[in-house]
Amino acid sequence: MQFSRRTFLAGVSLAPLAVLLPDCASTPTRVGEWTVFTTHEAEVVVEATARLVPGPMDDPSEAGHPGAREANVVRYIDTLLGALGTSPERVYAGGPFSGRAGGRRDGMAQFVALDEPQRTAWAKRLAHLRQQYRAGLRGLDRSAGGDFTTLPPARMDTILTAGLSGFVGVLFQHTVEAMYAVPEYGGNRDLVGWHDIGFPGDVQPRGFTPDEVSRSDGPDPYVPFSEGDAILKLFNSQNPLPH
Repeated sequence: MQFSRRTFLAGVSLAPLAVLLPDCASTPTRVGEWTVFTTHEAEVVVEATARLVPGPMDDPSEAGHPGAREANVVRYIDTLLGALGTSPERVYAGGPFSGRAGGRRDGMAQFVALDEPQRTAWAKRLAHLRQQYRAGLRGLDRSAGGDFTTLPPARMDTILTAGLSGFVGVLFQHTVEAMYAVPEYGGNRDLVGWHDIGFPGDVQPRGFTPDEVSRSDGPDPYVPFSEGDAILKLFNSQNPLPH
């Protein structure tokens, strides 16, 4: 099961992805290298997301195109799930500039503290998502007969395809976020997602030169992405996220 990132992105405006916010968090205790995941859970996430968005290590046809493994998607998801366990909480990155385009410091690495109503709402929403991950990762292992990470790629794909309408839908959503969100949230390691699609990322305070503006061909035309649209509709048809 190899979803086309290029098909998906053809119908998506990239501007919102530059400031994408997490969809999950909680207040867990750090487990070794991870905030939420056990070592084995993290390994399952690495292998499962690498099948959803494969890179050159996972599919020879993706040579030159980094995937979930290269973008460190597992770190993004673990950070999201544990976002309320830090002070300030890792939910809303600050600013105004990241330092990637001439700013004196990475203001986005300084997260904004939540007020009590915000924290209560996030805690409820994100506890639900943690439960989905616990159950979903156990389900992948169960479907594998014990350990999902030991399976050959074709068998992994079969299991993931069978779970499109449930947990795998959530996993795919977070994988896409991790590939193209600002790296302060833990993914898009070394900006590999942005580089792969030619996205300049946040350019303030430097901005664009008059020459760059004059040579711009304008916004990309909208291209319907029927394949990606169908996938996302299927993913969201069951177990919608709580509001």
